[in-house]
Amino acid sequence: MLMQAQDHQQWDGTGLPLSSMARMTSQDIDEVHSHMSQMFCPHELHITGGCPPIEFRHNQASLNSVTFNATDYGHPYGNVVVSIPPMDNLYLVQIALSGKAEITQGKSTFALSPGEMCVLDPEERVKQVFCEGYKHFTVKMSKEGLESVLMQELGFRPRDLHFSPAPVRFEGHAVAFAQMVRTVCDDLNNGSSAFGHSRASKSVEQILQRLLLAAVPHNHSDLFDAPASVAAPYYVRRVEEFITHRLGDPITMDELVSVSGVSARSLHAGFRRFRDTTPMNYLKNRRLLLAHRRLLNGADSGATVTDVALACGFTHLSKFARDYHERFGERPSETLKKIGQV
Repeated sequence: MLMQAQDHQQWDGTGLPLSSMARMTSQDIDEVHSHMSQMFCPHELHITGGCPPIEFRHNQASLNSVTFNATDYGHPYGNVVVSIPPMDNLYLVQIALSGKAEITQGKSTFALSPGEMCVLDPEERVKQVFCEGYKHFTVKMSKEGLESVLMQELGFRPRDLHFSPAPVRFEGHAVAFAQMVRTVCDDLNNGSSAFGHSRASKSVEQILQRLLLAAVPHNHSDLFDAPASVAAPYYVRRVEEFITHRLGDPITMDELVSVSGVSARSLHAGFRRFRDTTPMNYLKNRRLLLAHRRLLNGADSGATVTDVALACGFTHLSKFARDYHERFGERPSETLKKIGQV
């Protein structure tokens, strides 16, 4: 199991991570309920199978806005039931250490077992049933922080972030996330200041946020997982889509700015960075490609150069001929005549 990779005794459920950073131990379920409500958010908590003494333990460490929590409710038999209302401003990444939990999030119900993790959505009601012997590790991350990192990566402010509710096994990017959590927690648990240093902690926090975005599927994964050179900001793609459907129509720079939803300066910067051109040059090149295709088919349709130029949005014929020759190495009439002679 991944979480056993380094210190078997600490991470396989026989012990509890962050052992030197105990936050609370208690045998009083009401005291436990009050404590966990303060640590996370107000919620409902009860136990089934009678009310024997519990041996609750909670260890915790922090790194900027991220908190690491190792929890064992210590219920000798029966289940611990936790009902959480929408949390609004935070995501909880839950990692099973031992035992099993049944989690209902919105309309989805699933079992979480050792070797798996899941993300609890801040906008959903969550019910968790912790079975006998269940111990877990929770990474608490701010919604604002994760969405800020996502915006940095995509280059625009996306819609609200929603992770898939399904458990993710420790494979691929999930392994990197869990190993980074383990490394940071070992460092903090040992009293080292390496990751807690003021000049390093913010970067480490952002690495964890980026690894989570890579590890767990979400509604922006298609853009986040795309190669950096291709993953243009949404405002660039929105302008490209607009141009695709309006190639033959008059289009001004002001219209492109309006469609993009950003300033002219931002739009120019986006096209320069991700398409290595300007918005208007992108439009011209798309029109030239369309004109070239139509001229290649022009002999069969009976179209003239003028017909093709006007249909592709070019109103200045001499400028069209010059740009066309520069792009394709021949005049539009030569393309039309050459194909007609085949």
